Amino acid sequence: MIKAVIIDDDMTTIHGITRSIRWEEFGIEVSGTAKNGKEGLEQIRIHRPDIILTDIFMPVMNGIDMLKTLREEGNQAEVIILSGFEDFKTAQSAVKLNVNDYLSKPATLDEIESVLRSALAKIEQRTRTEKEDKELRALLEYNLPTTKKQLFKGLLEPGFSQTASFHRMADYLKVDFSNRYYTVLLIEFFMNRERNAYRPSELSLFAYAVKNIVEELVQSKEGIYVADIQRNVTAVIVSAPYHGRKEQVKLQAKQTAHEFLNTIQKYLKLEVCASIGCIVDHVHDIPRSYVAAIDLLAERSRLPDQQLICEEDCRGVTKAVSRRPMESYQAIVDAVMMGQEDLVHERITELVKTLHKGDVPSISTLREFSIDIVGVLTLALHEHGLQIEDIDSRFNLYKELELLHGIKDFDAWLRDLLIPVCGVMSRRGSQKHPRTIDFIMRYVQEHYAEDITLDVLAEKVYLTRNYLSQIFKQETGENYNNYLTRVRMEKAKEFMLSGNYKIFEICEMVGYKNNAYFSQLFKKHTGLTPSEFNH
Repeated sequence: MIKAVIIDDDMTTIHGITRSIRWEEFGIEVSGTAKNGKEGLEQIRIHRPDIILTDIFMPVMNGIDMLKTLREEGNQAEVIILSGFEDFKTAQSAVKLNVNDYLSKPATLDEIESVLRSALAKIEQRTRTEKEDKELRALLEYNLPTTKKQLFKGLLEPGFSQTASFHRMADYLKVDFSNRYYTVLLIEFFMNRERNAYRPSELSLFAYAVKNIVEELVQSKEGIYVADIQRNVTAVIVSAPYHGRKEQVKLQAKQTAHEFLNTIQKYLKLEVCASIGCIVDHVHDIPRSYVAAIDLLAERSRLPDQQLICEEDCRGVTKAVSRRPMESYQAIVDAVMMGQEDLVHERITELVKTLHKGDVPSISTLREFSIDIVGVLTLALHEHGLQIEDIDSRFNLYKELELLHGIKDFDAWLRDLLIPVCGVMSRRGSQKHPRTIDFIMRYVQEHYAEDITLDVLAEKVYLTRNYLSQIFKQETGENYNNYLTRVRMEKAKEFMLSGNYKIFEICEMVGYKNNAYFSQLFKKHTGLTPSEFNH
């Protein structure tokens, strides 16, 4: 229950207020009274009330001095002043002390109850905000590993470093990306065995071993970040401050690459190579360095003696015909793991369109692409404790590869492989972020009248907009915008049934500024226009 303390040197006033106000109906308990500021301080410190009703001019200690002391102690109670004197300077002092309202004696019961309602509304809002802040702090800690992963992986994507999510994540993780040169280092490992003896599930074990080695080595290096793990390729961002020479970042990348290569070879006995993309002057240009590093890895077969490939090594070397679309692999598998079948079809279609542009990949190249995608999928499934064989017991990669004779076969094979996996992941639901989705759904229920876009919510929980959209759809089965609209329409129906509001008022109360648009959405949701529903 909400607590209140009343302070006034006039006992008649105290008795009148305590007996006349409908305290129980307001959910308020008068926990203490005092006849001067000094006694008031004692009562407030004992009872810690949410509301303080106080006079100003009292013996021993006046109300203003009492409030100054309380505010200095951090007390944030709502304060209502009841005074028989109107004085501009006193009122000014009260404003500075964050007083809720200032009533002149004698105040009517209606006036006092009105300011009590206002105080209660502020207390309710503050309590809700404090609860949300506490829950958000817990969510931030809970989401920290995902936030880190999304921040550094996002840097490989064009435009991400210019989003609000990027800046918020970087600030939260205390990573300063300004005034530095950047390059992207890719490390690729290979299974040193015949393909017909290779099981896709083994790849994930080596991938995690490589990931652990790279992350352990990166921990001791300033300005170097693990950005992404795909199948058998690890992407690392290497940076150096502007005050050094631009070539310093490439030298640092080469030293880091050799350390990674030697350690992986020594402990895992894997074949391994690396490439270093172009040096860029700004965090926004990291994707350009990433694409350059991918293209350099594609030249590996033309430079068999080069374990580390840089731009200068490829001068005069004929470019490879088909570039491995690694970004597309990961985008497709991400959609699969989120259980979004429509998005999987869309991204496969985009990949196939890309393959039709320029030189058509050979059959052997398409089969290489297929092996890459199976590797990315295998690694993603491993994180969920699954293997492809758990979903399709008849899966045999190399028998299926023999049936690929063109892009049309590749397209059909991809859909046959991935859509069943997508269905399994959709049924499993979101197991990583139920607390996040629960918070968002409750937040919408309480703030539906505000402009709560997915971007706003993503910033609150330190996740990217796209990622939040995916896990929301996976957990709830509907898009975020559909959920927000449904909540608003249900609230609008409640307001209409109450009979207390006009349609234009309800429109604003549920978060819309345009009456026509609101009416359109309402009819789509209910089958009736607002006017028809009201009658």
